[in-house]
Amino acid sequence: MSYTDSVNGFWAALTGIAGTIGHAKGGFVAAAVILETGSMLLQAFRWRLLLRSLRSGATAWDTLLAYAAGVCVSNVTPARAIGGDAARAALIPRPGGSPPVSAIAASVVYDRATEIAGVLLLAAIAMPALRLQSPYWLPVAVLLALCATFVARPMFGRLAARVAARHRAIVGRDMRAAMAKAVGCSLMVWLLDISRIMLVGAAFDVRLTPSQAASFTLLRLGGGIAPVPGGIGIVDGALIAGFMWLGLPKETAAALALVERGIVYGWNTALGAVALLLLGGTRALNNARAESAAVDVAAESGT
Repeated sequence: MSYTDSVNGFWAALTGIAGTIGHAKGGFVAAAVILETGSMLLQAFRWRLLLRSLRSGATAWDTLLAYAAGVCVSNVTPARAIGGDAARAALIPRPGGSPPVSAIAASVVYDRATEIAGVLLLAAIAMPALRLQSPYWLPVAVLLALCATFVARPMFGRLAARVAARHRAIVGRDMRAAMAKAVGCSLMVWLLDISRIMLVGAAFDVRLTPSQAASFTLLRLGGGIAPVPGGIGIVDGALIAGFMWLGLPKETAAALALVERGIVYGWNTALGAVALLLLGGTRALNNARAESAAVDVAAESGT
């Protein structure tokens, strides 16, 4: 194939994708955007549940701005979750220096930990779409789980003891009730994620089952592990391949992936950028970090 044929083929494919997106049903796309916005609100609320258990004076608006700004930082930097989590911990207001930065950091870690239950729920819902049809997969999975539990039990016991000791030293409060509520929020967040993907599919007259939608969420999460800002390119390619695996034409698969990523990555990043601007941009982030460091140094010196 000549260079001219390659260029013509590229533009033909691009035109086909643009045309497919142009024929998407706007009502379903708008509903998907609303669901994704609601998901961010629910995630910020989940974090605030943990902050309130630490006697944090941050308001719901403070928490939402800090959380959204952290999402923006996570999406545009190679550090991904680490950078975003550090940003939101630094940006959350701490009137009078309370609670300490270490406790705020612990709340971020616990917030992330609550997502484990949601990912397990996704895996369970996705199983039918993964076509695990062998009659032996279930007993084999149970056997492996039992073996892993037996082997990991001593290690888990030591880890749990260390976590409990660190929790008492850093937090010093009972957070079990708040954690239970946060886990419930996490389950709702991932159910909203499944619903959003189904709405995006409906915009292109593609009927996705909850199991298929859950498998695409897992695919996106897996591709997002790569140290690339927002997983750009990697996640997109994985989603396109996944939609084509369902038998969709490549133009429809690419259009679905682009709209899905436009909502999850583009919309969330835009909301986070607005939140960061409302907080004062990079100057607010630098001031928050400097203030946090000064408070911790003063606390350690006893002044």
